[in-house]
Amino acid sequence: MSLSINFINHFLYFVAIISLLSCAAVMAPPGGPKDITPPELIETSPPDGTVNYVGSQIMLEFSEYIDEKSIQRAIHILPTLPVKPELIYKGKRVYVDLPDSLLENQTYIVVINRTLSDENKVKLSQGIQVAFSTGDQIDQGSISGQIYYSNSSTVHLWKIKDEFDSLEFYNRIPDYAIDASDEGSYEFKFLSPGRYRIAAVDQMLAGSVIIPERMIYGLSWLNVVELKDQEKLNNINIRIPDHVGAIQMTNAEFVKGSWGRVTFSQKISQYSNDLSLSVIDQDSSDSKLMVFNDPLDDMKLNFTLDKKSSGYVSVMTPGIIKSETVLIDSGLIRIKMDTTRDTSNISILQPNSKYVLNIESDNIVPLKVVFSSLVDSSSITVLEDSISIPVVAELESPIAVSITPIENWKPRSTYTINIDKNFLNPIYGKGLKDSLTSIKFKTSDYKGFGKLTIFSNEDNSKDLVAKLTKMESDQSTFRAMVNSEGIFNIDRLPEGNYSLMFFKDLDKNKKYSSGNIFPYKVAEWFYDYPDTVKIRANWELELDTIIMDNNF
Repeated sequence: MSLSINFINHFLYFVAIISLLSCAAVMAPPGGPKDITPPELIETSPPDGTVNYVGSQIMLEFSEYIDEKSIQRAIHILPTLPVKPELIYKGKRVYVDLPDSLLENQTYIVVINRTLSDENKVKLSQGIQVAFSTGDQIDQGSISGQIYYSNSSTVHLWKIKDEFDSLEFYNRIPDYAIDASDEGSYEFKFLSPGRYRIAAVDQMLAGSVIIPERMIYGLSWLNVVELKDQEKLNNINIRIPDHVGAIQMTNAEFVKGSWGRVTFSQKISQYSNDLSLSVIDQDSSDSKLMVFNDPLDDMKLNFTLDKKSSGYVSVMTPGIIKSETVLIDSGLIRIKMDTTRDTSNISILQPNSKYVLNIESDNIVPLKVVFSSLVDSSSITVLEDSISIPVVAELESPIAVSITPIENWKPRSTYTINIDKNFLNPIYGKGLKDSLTSIKFKTSDYKGFGKLTIFSNEDNSKDLVAKLTKMESDQSTFRAMVNSEGIFNIDRLPEGNYSLMFFKDLDKNKKYSSGNIFPYKVAEWFYDYPDTVKIRANWELELDTIIMDNNF
């Protein structure tokens, strides 16, 4: 009996142990919820606002452990010191060892950029600036504004020492450098009075010397920023272009025979009337050529020569300069002519079965038929519901035919293009593969247009340009100069949502200029309208008097 009791007791003890283990097995998985809380700066030594500082080390304590790799990029002393301070990371603290070269009566700023992150890669919610002074006061001047750029940016600030430095400032690292926020705002705090020059660059170039010919940057429309004692300057806004400098030739090639093509770094359609090409043969003779835009690529320019060469030719452009601004660089590319015999069949690149022609109710939009090779004539018929419709076909360029119906296209309809092989004469290669090539395309609903009238409050409105940019995928732009009454009128705007900016067109090229460091030239003044402009078809929109909050 006792044995049975002992066995039962042991069994119950074993069950209890198993139960405890089972309970332990159903505990919450390790790790817990994802960390989304940004680190915080909870203490500094010396404290923010310390004056008459004589120490050699700064301590920064954070609310949690910091990702050590982020420290070097995120923490800086401004103005920039001749010797970069050493950063030492211990636990939740970062120690900044200062050099012995601190200036007297100087306000220094410990800048902690938003790139500082904790161990879970959660970044600071906003940048931090902590000030201390080797003198008996903290400077209270500030410069702030907005950076307009498609990527992350950093703002550079140089305090100008003398007239020579005013021209050569970009040859030294900036005295101050801070990252703009995700929304593009920035603020330099604790600045002493004086004259400053300012520039904004891509964040990848933060704190570096500016090499004007290789870097993307933007300047202020102010020649120098004059900062008085304890003055707070706002709206020092800067726009960074999305490309470096002038448009350049990037490539040239012969496509077939004497048909060549030049590629540029940006779109060139707006310069088509001013852009010229020349081709020099190896015997230094200048070939006659015909130049025409590429119907499918706005960055390309086509040309044909009047004769063939078995050797190399030099393709050149003199570039375009307006109002001392280089719009397109001069260029020269040496290429070898194509002497191989083309045996391929010509094909139709546009339209295809999925092509939709956007049509207008009050204007006949031509259909552009684009071929894969040069042609000198063609015979094209167009059918609608198997019924031939009268059209006018014109050879727009050696690779494109423009087809215009006598009566307007019908909306939301399907048309068929018939091209007879015998009436298409290719200059190179073979004709169409089939005796009759048929291609269907569709038309859209009638595109509607609206009108925009803008009233400006600026007395000094001469040379002001309003630029509308469609926010949809096509990014179409429309511009209007202000009239003598301070009014902008823009007609035939396709329906949609637009962003609106104004700029002072000092060089009169109808394009915004972001300035030039060498030789130094200020940017053009600009103002971004804060709201989306909504254009509706067959409606006229009037914007009330716009108060531009910047001076020029």
